[in-house]
Amino acid sequence: MAHGDPSRPEAFFDATLRRFEAFAAVPGTTVIHHLALGDRVVRLVLSAGAMERAIMPALVHLETAGTDRPDLEIMAWDSDGNDAPPVSPGWTADDLRGEGYIAGFNDSRFHTAYQSNPIILRMIDLERRQALYWTRSAARLPIWERGAPMRPLLHEWLGRVGFVAVHGGAVGRAEGGVFLAGIGGRGKSNLALACLSSPLLYASDDFCFLSPSPRWTVHSLYSSGKVAADDLIRHPALRDSVSNPDRLDQEKALFFLAGKFGDRLIRRMELRAIVLPRVTGVGPSRIVPVPRLEARKETAISTFQLSRWSSRDSFGQMSAFVDALPCFAIELGDSLADAPPLLARLIDELP
Repeated sequence: MAHGDPSRPEAFFDATLRRFEAFAAVPGTTVIHHLALGDRVVRLVLSAGAMERAIMPALVHLETAGTDRPDLEIMAWDSDGNDAPPVSPGWTADDLRGEGYIAGFNDSRFHTAYQSNPIILRMIDLERRQALYWTRSAARLPIWERGAPMRPLLHEWLGRVGFVAVHGGAVGRAEGGVFLAGIGGRGKSNLALACLSSPLLYASDDFCFLSPSPRWTVHSLYSSGKVAADDLIRHPALRDSVSNPDRLDQEKALFFLAGKFGDRLIRRMELRAIVLPRVTGVGPSRIVPVPRLEARKETAISTFQLSRWSSRDSFGQMSAFVDALPCFAIELGDSLADAPPLLARLIDELP
């Protein structure tokens, strides 16, 4: 049964929100968290239990004091083993567009998408500063959703309010850091996670967001990290932090870092350079300059591959970001241990 008018975004949003609010009115059914994303505050209203356990481990480092007027309020729930209302939009195959967008439900006010594996509905009403996120079973969300929860929804909203959501890592210190760019498999995650055992702080290994003024600044989005199971041997400090040890034959190792490594995380820092990791596996690591065009290409391609819903405006902003900073490659040799000191020296040498 469809809930609300599946042909009108405002009516559908209202009907779905009312049903969730009726569920949330029962004491103990929901929990509330507030997150600081840049200079914005997001309120999460989560169904208690599996949804909170799935969403919060990667976001807990962003928790902040509550407010009566958040910049965005996200209602997130599942309908597995509780009385939370399932969502049955009633849309047909003719309503689905690329990347799960719903025809007639995406404009300057609304963003709506419906993915099928797993089933997740996301919808944002920019005018009311509210969003909906629903899945059938939070306990069954896959590794990529638990490691980077609500990423398409957050990326869409961040872009709408002036930030630039990007695929890349970032490490450094309070006074400045470097952005680790490049397509998958080039060593971004291994390099960023290796910095946890160095004086450098960790902002991201995979997804983060940028603000351009007054100087390009990176903001942490998730306090998680992933590496291939075969790479665990390179990270002895992380071996007891693997969240999915029984599934390493099927998926990457996923870490939630805010507990053991909470003092090694940083929420924001100004950027001094863009660095493209390259794995050579031979000899000592070294840093060399690279053409700006190469950095622009890899930053754009990697973001598009994993955030295909990104707008053309985002790519224009990424080009401006690359044009504003010096660009280097770090050639990773036979040991990761010598790479963080090289990055630290680069940060010290740049204004």
